[in-house]
Amino acid sequence: MNSIRRVRPGLLVIVVLSLASAQTPQPQLTALVIGSATVGELKGEVVFRSPQGDPLPSQRGLLLVAESTIETGKGSTLLNLQDGSQVLIKSHSRVVLRAPDAGKGFSLELMIGKLLAKVQKRLGNSPSFRMGTPTAVITVRGTQFTVDVNKKLRTTVDVYDGLVEVAGVWGPERPVLIRPGFWTEVERDR
Repeated sequence: MNSIRRVRPGLLVIVVLSLASAQTPQPQLTALVIGSATVGELKGEVVFRSPQGDPLPSQRGLLLVAESTIETGKGSTLLNLQDGSQVLIKSHSRVVLRAPDAGKGFSLELMIGKLLAKVQKRLGNSPSFRMGTPTAVITVRGTQFTVDVNKKLRTTVDVYDGLVEVAGVWGPERPVLIRPGFWTEVERDR
């Protein structure tokens, strides 16, 4: 009889968790327009703003369009981009989503803070993934890397997989190709 009492609470927990997960709304998989993203994960203080600057609900599954802004305090968020790439925005960061088919051709712009990007491989004639910071332009065709912009606007790019091309925005210097296990920095005005 004692063994039956021990099993029932465990069984009850499994049933409750099963019911809870069945009632949890799952994000809808839809085709996203160029320059948009959905919020995949959310932790801590994160503020989303529309292109007009209006606050948006901080929730998983939120659809963000080009020119939306993401600001993290003591928190982080994972964005799923329209091309299948993922970007984890770390705490104390400010990112603006961009439409890669407009303006400078960026998918996003990191104004300050840190992010980890896992970019889907580009095949054939498909355009490279490009992102910007106040001091650098980063171009990749499929890789995993971090980008960090500090208060002095120094950009640091650290590559874990694939190749990343980094160029400064201030001059005609040639871009640098960074391999896995290496990093580079781009400072203000050089």
